[in-house]
Amino acid sequence: MKFLATLAAVMLMAGTLAAQAQTKAPVARRGAQPKARVVSNGATMKDGFLMKDGKVLETRNAHTGAITAESALVNGTKVQPDGTVMMADGTTVRLQEGDYMSLTGRMTTRAMKAEQDSLQQAQVMKAKGKKKR
Repeated sequence: MKFLATLAAVMLMAGTLAAQAQTKAPVARRGAQPKARVVSNGATMKDGFLMKDGKVLETRNAHTGAITAESALVNGTKVQPDGTVMMADGTTVRLQEGDYMSLTGRMTTRAMKAEQDSLQQAQVMKAKGKKKR
């Protein structure tokens, strides 16, 4: 009889533990936190080379710095730290202030950029223009 009472007590305790495990309060979930924004504190540029303040700056993977040695591009073009560029066909060009060269060897001069900007401005002004009566 004592054995049966002990067995019943053990079964009762096991039943209450199982009941407690099933009736736990749900875990409070936090909402998704937005990712922190990256704020740029200056002008950014595409990957490539830019002549600025008499120095050739190289940007790769969002890291910009002055070059100290010759850099070779995929098409065979070579860029020197003084701004001299030897194109793949053997011609030599010197970067002027504001000139840009992509990592594929495409050169964009400051005059080309100014022309492109003025064409974009003209399109914007034309779109904002007054309607004819």
